[in-house]
This record gives sequence, structure tokens and C-alpha cells, in this order.
Amino acid sequence: MARVEQNSMPISLHYALTDSQCSVCGGQLEWQADFDNINQPKYISQHCNQEYAIHIDTVKVEVVGKASKDKQGYEQEKNLISTKEGEPKALQMAEAMKRQQQQPENSEKK
Repeated sequence: MARVEQNSMPISLHYALTDSQCSVCGGQLEWQADFDNINQPKYISQHCNQEYAIHIDTVKVEVVGKASKDKQGYEQEKNLISTKEGEPKALQMAEAMKRQQQQPENSEKK
């Protein structure tokens, strides 16, 4: 286990949460999440009359797979239901298609 020192080197979050030791007695630190300030999330711990903090500065976001068909269908339904100026998107799309079909008919009559 690694003892915590002032301005120590960055390490993985998992390692910091599971293997950090008090710099005074060497006891394992127990961490509590403190996400009150979303701009500076951190974990905090207290031991031997000292306060410790793990600041989360960077994260990795990755694609882990494709969405299931059920989830994709739900997202598409949600998009169709969404409104613009109080009108359902499905109605807007239907009216746009109707206008497109009427345009060739109007140009043929001329």
C-alpha cells in the first residue's frame, strides 16, 4: 500500500481508493464521495487528525457497444414525440412529405 504524501504523483482512481494509507500511522483510508460541486468532484477521508482528498480531474469516456434494438426503438419514438412549436414531429414530417408530393403535381399542371 502507498502512503499518501503532500502533492503525490497521480495514480489510478481504483488504486487510490483501495490502497491509500494514512501518512501518520499507515492505516488504510476510507473514502467518501463528495460530488456536491460537479465542477470539482472529489473523494474525502479523515485519519489521524488529517484530511485527505482525491480530486477527479480527468475521465475517460468510451463507446462500449451498440444500443440494443429495444433501446434504439425507444429513442426513435421519443424523437417522434418531441414537439417543435407545440406540434408533434410526426405531424411535421407528414406535412413536409405532403408538400413534396404536391410540388411535382403543381409543376406538371403549368
